[in-house]
Amino acid sequence: MKHLKLVIVLSAAVGLLVIALPIGGGSLLRGMFELDMLEAVVYAAIFVLPLVMGAMALVRPPMLAWQGGVALAGFVLGVVRFRVWETLPHLAGAGLHNGLLVAALVVGTLASLLTLLRPEVTA
Repeated sequence: MKHLKLVIVLSAAVGLLVIALPIGGGSLLRGMFELDMLEAVVYAAIFVLPLVMGAMALVRPPMLAWQGGVALAGFVLGVVRFRVWETLPHLAGAGLHNGLLVAALVVGTLASLLTLLRPEVTA
């Protein structure tokens, strides 16, 4: 289960890059900052919180339950905000941008959930 921290960090990094980089037009995050600062902060927190929690656990193992819970909360907020359940049936035609976003959210959510279900044991 020690590799789950890395999966959380990578999922969060991919998700943050997807919303920050201008893929197929403008950056989602930049557009959000121009429209509504609070919404933009929420969208950034979706991936920043798990990224920070996973990085903390990599630097100072083990991953504590509260860190896994915060990472899970971030990813679940992303699943709800991006309405992943609506994108999944149309994933083949959704494009690379949406596919990467959904993959980052789903993989990150599962990895975070597994860190809560099977915590690391310190040796």
